[in-house]
Amino acid sequence: MMRTFRIGIDYHGVITSNPQFFKEFTQAALKENVEIYILSGGFTKDIKPYLDKYGIVYSHIWSMADYFENKKQLIRLSNGTFQVDDELWNKAKAEYCLEHKIDFHIDDSAVYGKHFATPFCLYDAKTHTCANNEMVIDFTKTPREVLHKILNFIQLCKS
Repeated sequence: MMRTFRIGIDYHGVITSNPQFFKEFTQAALKENVEIYILSGGFTKDIKPYLDKYGIVYSHIWSMADYFENKKQLIRLSNGTFQVDDELWNKAKAEYCLEHKIDFHIDDSAVYGKHFATPFCLYDAKTHTCANNEMVIDFTKTPREVLHKILNFIQLCKS
Protein backbone atom coordinates (compact mmCIF):
# COMPACT_ATOMS: atom_id res chain seq x y z
CA MET A 1 0.00 0.00 0.00
CA MET A 2 1.33 3.43 -0.98
CA ARG A 3 1.93 5.80 1.90
CA THR A 4 -0.07 8.97 2.35
CA PHE A 5 1.29 12.13 0.78
CA ARG A 6 2.49 14.86 3.12
CA ILE A 7 2.35 18.58 2.39
CA GLY A 8 4.08 21.22 4.50
CA ILE A 9 2.64 24.73 4.65
CA ASP A 10 4.30 27.74 6.23
CA TYR A 11 2.17 29.69 8.67
CA HIS A 12 3.36 33.34 8.57
CA GLY A 13 3.02 34.84 5.10
CA VAL A 14 1.35 31.80 3.53
CA ILE A 15 -1.58 30.63 5.64
CA THR A 16 -1.99 34.08 7.20
CA SER A 17 -2.12 35.69 3.74
CA ASN A 18 -5.30 33.81 2.78
CA PRO A 19 -6.84 31.87 5.68
CA GLN A 20 -10.12 31.13 3.86
CA PHE A 21 -8.27 29.48 0.96
CA PHE A 22 -6.11 27.41 3.30
CA LYS A 23 -9.13 26.39 5.37
CA GLU A 24 -10.68 24.87 2.25
CA PHE A 25 -7.34 23.52 1.00
CA THR A 26 -6.48 21.75 4.27
CA GLN A 27 -10.00 20.34 4.62
CA ALA A 28 -9.87 18.97 1.05
CA ALA A 29 -6.42 17.50 1.66
CA LEU A 30 -7.40 15.67 4.83
CA LYS A 31 -10.52 14.29 3.10
CA GLU A 32 -8.18 12.80 0.49
CA ASN A 33 -5.95 11.28 3.16
CA VAL A 34 -3.16 13.83 2.61
CA GLU A 35 -1.32 14.79 5.79
CA ILE A 36 -0.93 18.53 6.38
CA TYR A 37 2.09 19.78 8.32
CA ILE A 38 1.92 23.38 9.49
CA LEU A 39 5.48 24.69 9.92
CA SER A 40 6.22 28.00 11.58
CA GLY A 41 8.93 30.05 13.18
CA GLY A 42 6.53 31.17 15.90
CA PHE A 43 5.47 29.38 19.05
CA THR A 44 2.69 26.79 18.82
CA LYS A 45 0.75 28.51 21.61
CA ASP A 46 0.52 31.62 19.38
CA ILE A 47 -0.28 29.79 16.13
CA LYS A 48 -2.88 27.25 17.22
CA PRO A 49 -5.60 29.78 18.22
CA TYR A 50 -5.40 31.39 14.76
CA LEU A 51 -5.67 28.02 13.00
CA ASP A 52 -8.64 27.10 15.20
CA LYS A 53 -10.33 30.48 14.64
CA TYR A 54 -10.18 30.07 10.86
CA GLY A 55 -10.97 26.35 10.78
CA ILE A 56 -7.61 25.41 9.30
CA VAL A 57 -7.12 21.71 9.92
CA TYR A 58 -3.85 19.83 10.04
CA SER A 59 -2.24 16.54 10.92
CA HIS A 60 0.83 18.02 12.61
CA ILE A 61 2.07 21.41 13.70
CA TRP A 62 5.76 22.17 14.17
CA SER A 63 7.23 25.30 15.69
CA MET A 64 10.85 26.26 15.12
CA ALA A 65 10.73 28.46 18.23
CA ASP A 66 9.52 25.56 20.41
CA TYR A 67 12.09 23.25 18.84
CA PHE A 68 15.04 25.59 19.45
CA GLU A 69 13.83 26.51 22.93
CA ASN A 70 13.70 22.80 23.85
CA LYS A 71 17.25 22.41 22.52
CA LYS A 72 18.36 25.44 24.58
CA GLN A 73 19.39 27.24 21.36
CA LEU A 74 16.82 30.04 21.59
CA ILE A 75 17.73 33.28 23.34
CA ARG A 76 14.85 35.34 24.72
CA LEU A 77 15.48 39.07 24.41
CA SER A 78 14.30 41.75 26.84
CA ASN A 79 11.95 43.26 24.23
CA GLY A 80 9.89 40.04 24.12
CA THR A 81 11.39 38.67 20.90
CA PHE A 82 13.86 35.84 20.53
CA GLN A 83 16.97 34.97 18.60
CA VAL A 84 18.41 31.78 17.10
CA ASP A 85 21.62 31.35 15.12
CA ASP A 86 20.79 32.23 11.48
CA GLU A 87 22.37 29.12 9.98
CA LEU A 88 20.47 26.79 12.34
CA TRP A 89 17.23 28.70 11.77
CA ASN A 90 17.49 28.79 7.97
CA LYS A 91 18.07 25.03 7.69
CA ALA A 92 15.51 23.90 10.28
CA LYS A 93 12.42 23.58 8.07
CA ALA A 94 14.35 21.75 5.36
CA GLU A 95 15.75 19.29 7.89
CA TYR A 96 12.32 18.77 9.45
CA CYS A 97 10.73 18.10 6.04
CA LEU A 98 13.42 15.59 5.13
CA GLU A 99 13.24 13.81 8.48
CA HIS A 100 9.43 13.58 8.39
CA LYS A 101 9.27 12.57 4.71
CA ILE A 102 7.22 15.58 3.67
CA ASP A 103 6.63 15.37 -0.07
CA PHE A 104 6.12 19.06 -0.87
CA HIS A 105 6.52 22.31 1.08
CA ILE A 106 4.99 25.74 0.48
CA ASP A 107 6.86 28.71 1.99
CA ASP A 108 7.25 32.44 1.36
CA SER A 109 10.90 32.69 2.51
CA ALA A 110 13.37 32.15 -0.33
CA VAL A 111 16.29 31.88 2.12
CA TYR A 112 14.92 28.53 3.34
CA GLY A 113 14.49 27.14 -0.17
CA LYS A 114 18.19 26.71 -0.89
CA HIS A 115 18.44 24.18 1.96
CA PHE A 116 15.55 21.97 0.81
CA ALA A 117 15.92 18.48 -0.66
CA THR A 118 12.12 18.20 -0.39
CA PRO A 119 10.35 19.84 -3.37
CA PHE A 120 9.90 23.46 -2.30
CA CYS A 121 7.54 26.03 -3.75
CA LEU A 122 8.09 29.76 -3.13
CA TYR A 123 4.74 31.41 -2.38
CA ASP A 124 4.01 35.00 -3.41
CA ALA A 125 1.06 36.41 -1.44
CA LYS A 126 0.67 39.37 -3.82
CA THR A 127 0.19 37.26 -6.96
CA HIS A 128 -1.24 34.20 -5.19
CA THR A 129 1.23 31.98 -7.00
CA CYS A 130 3.79 29.48 -5.86
CA ALA A 131 6.76 28.63 -8.06
CA ASN A 132 9.75 26.35 -8.27
CA ASN A 133 12.00 25.38 -11.18
CA GLU A 134 9.44 22.95 -12.60
CA MET A 135 6.11 24.75 -12.29
CA VAL A 136 3.96 27.63 -11.16
CA ILE A 137 0.86 26.96 -9.08
CA ASP A 138 -1.98 29.47 -9.36
CA PHE A 139 -3.62 29.81 -5.95
CA THR A 140 -6.51 31.78 -7.46
CA LYS A 141 -7.82 28.41 -8.65
CA THR A 142 -10.05 26.41 -6.33
CA PRO A 143 -8.36 24.78 -3.33
CA ARG A 144 -9.22 21.36 -4.80
CA GLU A 145 -7.58 22.25 -8.15
CA VAL A 146 -4.45 23.48 -6.36
CA LEU A 147 -4.33 20.34 -4.23
CA HIS A 148 -4.57 18.11 -7.30
CA LYS A 149 -1.85 20.05 -9.11
CA ILE A 150 0.45 19.53 -6.13
CA LEU A 151 -0.47 15.84 -5.82
CA ASN A 152 0.17 15.30 -9.55
CA PHE A 153 3.55 16.98 -9.18
CA ILE A 154 4.43 14.79 -6.19
CA GLN A 155 3.48 11.67 -8.15
CA LEU A 156 5.66 12.79 -11.10
CA CYS A 157 8.60 13.36 -8.74
CA LYS A 158 8.20 9.87 -7.28
CA SER A 159 7.97 8.07 -10.65
